[in-house]
Amino acid sequence: MFYRSTMDLVSTRRLHCCLILLVLLVISVSGCQRDAASGSPTPADTEKAANQDSTGRQPVSEGESRQSDSKADIEAADQAIDTSEEEPAMRPATKGDLRPEANWPPETSGEYPINAYRNYTESGDLSQIRKHGKLRILVDISNTDSLHREATQQDIELSEAKRMAEHIGLEPVVLYAHNFDQLVPLLEAGKGDIIANNMVVTDARKQEVDFSIPTANTELVLVSRNNVKPVTESTDYKGKTLEVTKGTAYEALAREFVKKHPGLKLKVSETNYVELVINVSEGHLDFTIVENQVYNLVSQFKDNLIQNHIFPDERQMAWAIRKNSPELLEAVNDFVRHSKLTRTIDRSVGDLEEIRERGYIRVLTRNHPGTYYMWKGRIMGYEYELAQAFAKEQKLRLEIIVAPTHQDLLTMIRDGKADIAASLLSATERRDNSGMDFGRAYMREKVVVVGRDDDKIDSLEELAGRTIYVRKSANHYDIAMELKKKVPDVKIELAPEELNIQQVLDKVADKEYDLAIADDVSVKLEHSWRKNIDELIDLHVDDNVYGWMVRENNPELLKAVNKFFDKKSTQKKMAVLYTKYFDAPKRTRPEINELNADGTISPFDKFVKKYADEYDFDWRLVVAQMFQESTFNPKAKSWVGARGLMQVMPDTGKQVGEKNLFDPETSVRAGLKYLEWLHRKFEDKDISPENMMWFTLASYNAGLGHVYDAQDLAEEKGWDRRVWFDNVEKAMLLLSEKKYYEKARYGYARGQEPYDYVRKIQARYRTYVALLEDYKRRSDIETGYLLDYLYPEFLKAAHRATDIPFPGNT
Repeated sequence: MFYRSTMDLVSTRRLHCCLILLVLLVISVSGCQRDAASGSPTPADTEKAANQDSTGRQPVSEGESRQSDSKADIEAADQAIDTSEEEPAMRPATKGDLRPEANWPPETSGEYPINAYRNYTESGDLSQIRKHGKLRILVDISNTDSLHREATQQDIELSEAKRMAEHIGLEPVVLYAHNFDQLVPLLEAGKGDIIANNMVVTDARKQEVDFSIPTANTELVLVSRNNVKPVTESTDYKGKTLEVTKGTAYEALAREFVKKHPGLKLKVSETNYVELVINVSEGHLDFTIVENQVYNLVSQFKDNLIQNHIFPDERQMAWAIRKNSPELLEAVNDFVRHSKLTRTIDRSVGDLEEIRERGYIRVLTRNHPGTYYMWKGRIMGYEYELAQAFAKEQKLRLEIIVAPTHQDLLTMIRDGKADIAASLLSATERRDNSGMDFGRAYMREKVVVVGRDDDKIDSLEELAGRTIYVRKSANHYDIAMELKKKVPDVKIELAPEELNIQQVLDKVADKEYDLAIADDVSVKLEHSWRKNIDELIDLHVDDNVYGWMVRENNPELLKAVNKFFDKKSTQKKMAVLYTKYFDAPKRTRPEINELNADGTISPFDKFVKKYADEYDFDWRLVVAQMFQESTFNPKAKSWVGARGLMQVMPDTGKQVGEKNLFDPETSVRAGLKYLEWLHRKFEDKDISPENMMWFTLASYNAGLGHVYDAQDLAEEKGWDRRVWFDNVEKAMLLLSEKKYYEKARYGYARGQEPYDYVRKIQARYRTYVALLEDYKRRSDIETGYLLDYLYPEFLKAAHRATDIPFPGNT
């Protein structure tokens, strides 16, 4: 019986071998036909594909390659990834896995890098421009590429240029040039229609373009660090360098200045002027020359600069128009005459009539989540979006001003430095008695004691002996004082005024603070990305409502605010924004710890392999990223409006030429295009291929600007700006602290998010590599069992099929 069973097994194996050989012959013949037509992969190509490492870009040497021992590597990698209860590993995420999708429309800003826009050539006048339905506004990206703490002249110019386009019935499209000296050539080549970029009018430029009537005046200044003495005729410039941007009005002035000051070295470079001012601040450069508007922009986040010398004679700035365009020039001049391209006044306590007369409204807020901040290169915030809608309704230009501290929200409104404070402010009697009025309440939230998620408080009495941290300027201080009357043994400590509520909660999570008092909405913001804090007990404060704050002597402005919040369209918008910013997503499905039966990781491996190969990334790393972005849910939509498997923003999709981001293949293709674009930003910077990949992933998550800020901060701290793990990632964490983000070009960043994002993808990638290697090893063993009796015949047939001489056959 045993012999028969053995013979049956042998017969079965031989049958399987014959089938395998037959399939192999068919594949080999078709492969030869394919090779004859198009050429086959070279051994070098095959080796490169086999040896790709976690960089996703470059092969590693054999000695460096990871030798995964299936289970050990998988278990080690899994320790770095947060998992939840078990469920089937291989299925796309379902609707219940993610936050319910809000019904907000795709958000596209109409602003693009010049090389990412599907441009066209049009060198005609206004009548020809109208045929396209668009007005293309050319801008140098350096003027706008940062988080502005207050309005700049460039903000005003750009806002007015958009309004002008709409005024003449055209859709405004803003195209960002990489360098200033590209603007005029782009305009002359018909790749843009006007330049609205604080362009100084010079005789040389008048030969190339026509200028509108002046939009503003400016002065040119010599910038240095504040520890440099004012320059004089006797100043020793030996060993000092003055660097300016090529093609600017600064260049000619710099050449004159250097002639008068022997020993000073002049360098004219492609580096944009904003970067040069930052280089002066950071000690990499001695002097540069810019207009005072650029100096003011950088001074918003660098406090160690001075205008060392102001050059005589004010210069005029204007919009540039292509030569021989009299219709467009007349339309621009007509608009500028009636517009108010003026700098924000320092102080005004006037009511709505005065605000309308000046043409803009100043809204005061804080730079933190929920109000006003930059994420993935976009300005965002619940209050910011509401303020935009209010300004649009009033037909006013919006100017955002960032208050340095929570206390400044009241004092800056009182002193006339802003018109409205909109920063999730609770309407309190203390503020009302300080000469303030609050508009209609637009949100009511409970007030809770917050602690770590492993803490538990069942009654107020259990707060005895505990310490609660609050800011004195916050409404939570008044609530804390009432709580102490009920629980005398609770200790109340004051948190620094410069901290926002998110930072106070961060300290609770990090065990630096014991407890804190917060509104429910603040906890919801935290829960959108962290799980280690929780609401411990409701303090049952019935009158905790939010409202916009104005001066009590501005009744017309207050009336307009109330009317705005009473409108059904505003209430509908608030419901959408609440979902967008404050509804925390449900926990996503658990990590994958086994492959599908056919050896795939995700249902979309074929798309990832296709485009990862095209853009030279490791497909396994991209799948690990895809899980982090959407848990393989092609219909996923994030709180910021990102869509699909790779969570691409609609604006980004347009920039890379993709529209239907909910289509799996489209989303993968768009994501890989964007990854490739980000990856190029770290080329030629002496960064290793592996670290380039980690920087690319961090930028995909947080935006390039915050990664650049983290690199600069890492260097300032003495860490390696070219290494992500344990260097730049540590600096990224610091960008949520006020003393660091107020000096960062791109402002506040929730640094924990990119920190976790990259680490989880790295760990998941190692898991996938181990799973795939284990699957291949087991498959090879099973194939060996099938082929062991006919292995010589298999080799002969395989070599004949590919016309390779087989040793021993003559």
